[in-house]
Amino acid sequence: MTVQIAPEAMMLLVIGCVVGLAVYKHTARTHTGAPTRGDLVGSIGAAVGVMTVLALLLGLGDAGESAKPPGPVPKPTAMTSAETRAP
Repeated sequence: MTVQIAPEAMMLLVIGCVVGLAVYKHTARTHTGAPTRGDLVGSIGAAVGVMTVLALLLGLGDAGESAKPPGPVPKPTAMTSAETRAP
């Protein structure tokens, strides 16, 4: 089964991963003392935060509402004065 991902969502995911990797590498370099691994939790949090903010700014949250087709439009009916009078 193939799952299609919107290009905007893919861009968002890639940007979030790049930011998470940058935060992970930065925290590994700025640690004083013996060389250690970076802050994994901080990098995941930064990536999720960036993806959330970008999704809100780009308006990707309302994709489900715009996918629905519009419903049928009722035709207006006009009654003449002869139709409104009772016989």
